[in-house]
Formats: sequence, structure tokens, C-alpha cells
Amino acid sequence: MIDAIRSTSKRILTDIRARRNIDSYVVAFFTLVFAIHTLVGDIVPDQYRMAALLAGVGLLVFNITVPEHKQSGSLDDYLNDRKSFPPFKERIRNARKLWIYGPSAVNILGAENSLAIKDNILNHKDGELRVILQNPNEKAAIDILIRQLDESIDFKVQDLPQAIQETLARLRNMKQWKIQGTFEYRMLDYCPGFSMVVIDPDKKHGVVIVEFYGFHHEHTASRMNIEITNARSERWYLYWVSQFDYMWLASKSPEQLSSIDGGAIRQSDSSRGSGE
Repeated sequence: MIDAIRSTSKRILTDIRARRNIDSYVVAFFTLVFAIHTLVGDIVPDQYRMAALLAGVGLLVFNITVPEHKQSGSLDDYLNDRKSFPPFKERIRNARKLWIYGPSAVNILGAENSLAIKDNILNHKDGELRVILQNPNEKAAIDILIRQLDESIDFKVQDLPQAIQETLARLRNMKQWKIQGTFEYRMLDYCPGFSMVVIDPDKKHGVVIVEFYGFHHEHTASRMNIEITNARSERWYLYWVSQFDYMWLASKSPEQLSSIDGGAIRQSDSSRGSGE
């Protein structure tokens, strides 16, 4: 009995602090007061007792019509395609760290987004940009990606090998910028089957967006994306952040690739070829 009273009291206090169900508690309080006064004597006039009774009945009827609130949202609140997201420059407006992985990252690192990254991240001393692309020299891996990304969509607008080279040229230009933050890019030998964007990985408001390739799509932008925040699921948020960490460690810098190949990164000789 005592435990039940404590539990109820705790729930009521929690609701009041959160300003939930205030109307119900007010009506219940006055109804209880009037009931007590009725027991000890005819102190409360009939019109007040009737008003309290009608208020209680009215509140019960009203609450029946109120739709139930969703407990945790539908899958559509977490799964989207690229068109469902706000402009990228808005997503990074107050960010300080940005990690990107994509086979070519050609779309996310377009001219407008690259300048937004410079203004919002790289122009700050604590700003950090990490980019991972596919290693264009790994011909077997590139050929598989071409089949998966370029040849599996109905409306192709880019060739993967060319898109990688375009992004590499842009990254080399970005390396010449005078910035206050840090900027590195590396290349991964094979694709794990998804692309990823991580915004402020070490912050409570951090966000991870993972794009899965699937088997067939109408166009590149129709792929399924899942957005995971640190606030919603710390477990899976940290899981995906660590995935990027592992990929970063497994990737090679341009200098490492040049020393291995004995020269500059080569243009893929594949004749086939959406860039990411």
C-alpha cells in the first residue's frame, strides 16, 4: 500500500514538473476537497459540488476523444531518402566536426557544400573534416562498385571512376586553402556496402546518417538512409561512429598510396562506370 502511494505521488510530481495532465489534477483536487467537506458537513453549496461533478465528467469524456500519442514514432521518422533531408549547409551550420565516407562523395562535396564546410567547420580552430573515398587503384573493388552503383539504377547521371577523380581534384584544391581547422582525406580499398556522414561525433547532439546501397534503384537519391542521433540511441550511435573510426584506420593517405604505387594516384582504366 505504501509503495503504491509513493509510486503514485512520484508519478504526479513528475507530471506536474513536466506540465502534463495539469487539468486532470486540478479537477481531481477540487473534487476531493469538495468530497471531504461534504462528509464533514453541508459546508459546500450545492452549485459548487455540481460544478465539480460536471467538470470531472466533462474531463473524462474529453480525454476519450484525445488520440493516443505515439510511444516512439514510426519507422518513417528514422528512414528517409536524400530528398527528405534539409539542405546540407543547414545541417552543419553549428557543427565543428564532419566525417564523410562515400565511394566518390562527389555529390556531398559539390562546390556549394564544400564552401559551406569551409565557412562552418574549417574556418574554426576546433574544426575537423575527414573524408574517405574509394581507392581508384583497386580495380577489382571498383568493378564491383560500378555494377552495384552505376549499373543497378535506371537513370544514371555519373560514372564512378570519373566521379572519384573529380572529387580527388577538389580535395587537392581544398588542401591549398588557408584554414584554421584540420582537414585530411584517405582512400579505402573496398566498399562496406554503405555511405556515411557523421556530424559532431563526440557531442551529445551528434548525428550519424547511413545510406544503404541495396540492389536496384530508380536513381541515386532514392536509396534508403537511416538517421541515428546520440540522444535517441547512444548504443547504435557509438556503433556507427566506431565503424568510421575503423574505416579511417584501414584507409591510406594519398602519400601512402603514392609511395606504394611509385607515383600519383592513377585514373581507373575501367571503361564502365553513379558516383556518390
